[in-house]
Amino acid sequence: MLKQRIITALILAPIAIGCVFFLPLLQFSAFLIIVLSLAAWEWAKLAGFEGEHRVIYAVVSLMFYGAATLVNPMFILVPGVLWWLCAFVLVINYPSLTHFWSSKIARSIIGIFMLVPGYVGLVELKQSADSEFLILLLFFLIWGADIGAYFSGRAFGKTKLAPKVSPGKSWAGVYGGIVFATLLAIAMCLWMGKPDFMSARGLVFVLACVAIVIVSVLGDLVESMFKRHRGIKDSSALLPGHGGILDRIDSLLSAAPTFALFILIYGWY
Repeated sequence: MLKQRIITALILAPIAIGCVFFLPLLQFSAFLIIVLSLAAWEWAKLAGFEGEHRVIYAVVSLMFYGAATLVNPMFILVPGVLWWLCAFVLVINYPSLTHFWSSKIARSIIGIFMLVPGYVGLVELKQSADSEFLILLLFFLIWGADIGAYFSGRAFGKTKLAPKVSPGKSWAGVYGGIVFATLLAIAMCLWMGKPDFMSARGLVFVLACVAIVIVSVLGDLVESMFKRHRGIKDSSALLPGHGGILDRIDSLLSAAPTFALFILIYGWY
């Protein structure tokens, strides 16, 4: 399993990095649509579909990605972020509120609310000033949260975060992830030379980074909740040793629209 994970990572990492940081906007959007259409195919399984119905769901998602480019991004990002607030309520109350989302129709709609704002968020970040830095910062916040959570959770993780959803996660892991990811963000911004952390805007930006880390953890928990409901371990086997695409981008789907909405409203320096 470890060998598979390493080989898959060595193959996919350069492709992903190249597409994210070196493709122009149109090709970048096409790359995202391909990845997220595969993620939609995986989500269809979590929604309860099988066979050709999963393909139909992925095709329908394509239409939503296309339609999203025709409207003001705020009309996509605001409902997307509001969905994650609702998702927080569902996670902390699991399994008592499953009757609200257990139907195929409800889970199908939820999938669109997860995937489309994620797409719009990344496209908006790609179009912003200092886009490469902001996307890299977003990735480091997510990766830093994972790394910090792993080590602090192993060392101090006695109190579980959401044992009915994801038994392996602890509050110590969340705190460690927040601290490590925030320190990474501060270091990256100091290297970039902005924002000014001695100003009010700089402080707000740091607080926003903390919020992004928290939301990224929520993205992971939400996918875990739906997988637990369906009784499956991975969203698919598309990535040997890593599970499915959703298993790798669940945190990104929650963090990207939240970060993009913050940048659109507030800027970052």
